[in-house]
Amino acid sequence: MSDAYATEVDLPAPPEEVFRHLTDPAAMIRWMGQHATLEPVPGGAFEVDINGVPVRGRYLEVDPPRRVLVSWGVAGNGDMPPGATEVEFTLTPIAAGTRLRLVHRGLSETQAEMHATGWQHFLARLTHAAAGDDPGPDPWQNPS
Repeated sequence: MSDAYATEVDLPAPPEEVFRHLTDPAAMIRWMGQHATLEPVPGGAFEVDINGVPVRGRYLEVDPPRRVLVSWGVAGNGDMPPGATEVEFTLTPIAAGTRLRLVHRGLSETQAEMHATGWQHFLARLTHAAAGDDPGPDPWQNPS
């Protein structure tokens, strides 16, 4: 029943900079979401509003600049309530910058498909943001 989505992406930035994009609200919303309340300590709030979707969870583990584990769910969503799933970000230094491995655990099959699409979209934006480029407004924010 429970599925996981996993992917890796190489980012042209050092692990410290990528880590900042997972823990600093201003950096987070450059690549994902329009508002973020982040308290990057175990038990601290992980709240990101992504194109009208209120993602709510907690930081479970914070190991700078190597790893971030958060609980993840959606306020008001009975299928995936706040904290129902977990997202793990693992950062490994490589010659070109950082290899980010993302694993989203606890998803149903339909959620895994939807989140695979979402993570591909947002990790592409993170690639630009972590490198110091402006990824621009999220095209998903106002679908035409």
